[in-house]
Amino acid sequence: MPLMYVPGIARVHYDSIQNGRHTQADYVAVLDGAWALAVAVCDGAGDDCDAADAAQISAQIAAAVTGSTNSGVQGLHAARTYLQQRNEDAPPGQEGITTAVVAAITPGFLDMAWVGDSPAWAARLDGKVVPLTVPSCHPCGTPCNVEEKHEAEGRWPHRLLTDTGDYARLIIATDGLTAHLPLAGRADHMNAMLDDLARLASPDLSGEYVAASLLDMARQSRDPDNTTVAVIDLLTHEGEPA
Repeated sequence: MPLMYVPGIARVHYDSIQNGRHTQADYVAVLDGAWALAVAVCDGAGDDCDAADAAQISAQIAAAVTGSTNSGVQGLHAARTYLQQRNEDAPPGQEGITTAVVAAITPGFLDMAWVGDSPAWAARLDGKVVPLTVPSCHPCGTPCNVEEKHEAEGRWPHRLLTDTGDYARLIIATDGLTAHLPLAGRADHMNAMLDDLARLASPDLSGEYVAASLLDMARQSRDPDNTTVAVIDLLTHEGEPA
């Protein structure tokens, strides 16, 4: 399982599984940038190479710009520009769209921006898990993805700016992680996952173990989907795991 360690900031364990799909349409990019550690997770809409292209382009561009600006919003605006150009040049019917969550992490602070329904949570030092990406917009039901903005009254992208002093770790995933939930639970998958995450993502467990356990749970889903998990263990002032 890939690992990035940035002294004084975080250890990031991340991986993706295809999980029965024909195409791996998830993509994760992790970058130690000049201004922030950037983690971008994208879930292309569909099971084809166009969805995979959209996810890869968006994650790579979003992570690069976020790491150099410490702004998830700027990262997603840049990704949108590149993805729109890709789709303008694509043959009809071969356009791609994707969800995205991008986090800019600096000591003690998180700047997170997202579009679509790829979820993120924080595990606090006291063991409580809290949702971060709320609202979580289904890309097929709402114009909320890297290509499409909300209507004028909506905010695109969604954004969270928060102190991370009481956070032990962050979990960013694609919605394949929630595929085991009953249909009623998937309608609010952010909150429906809290019990599972309190058990599987406890701060006293290693980040690598947590990421592997979450992917194992995704493999057992009744409707297997591409699944990506990034477990970001935040470090204390002396560089030890929180």
